[in-house]
Amino acid sequence: MGPGGAQVLRGCCGVALGLFGWAVALLAGQGLVNGLLYPLVDAHDYQHSWGGPTLIGAWVVHALVAVPVVAVAIGVLWGTAAADHALDPAPGERRPRWPVLLSPALALLAALLLNAWLRQV
Repeated sequence: MGPGGAQVLRGCCGVALGLFGWAVALLAGQGLVNGLLYPLVDAHDYQHSWGGPTLIGAWVVHALVAVPVVAVAIGVLWGTAAADHALDPAPGERRPRWPVLLSPALALLAALLLNAWLRQV
């Protein structure tokens, strides 16, 4: 592949990784806000909520779920950044194949995550 084709491939993989990163950040951010600010976000009868029937029980359970989810999301974003960094090797080094193979799969996963979020599956 020529230099132009390599740059196009790098750009397409970067867009795919970026889309995945934004999807993960969006979902983790919403989970964190919903978990930590639960009484402000979801004011209703807590009888059937996780941790209910009291407000404090529901709040604690939602926060205890949100914080580990965000920690995992940070690790996923770190891995995504590592894949993006691997796409741009130092001069004289070969580009590894794994980020090129991983990028389309992550783009598809991002599309599925966003579709599920929009439909609230």
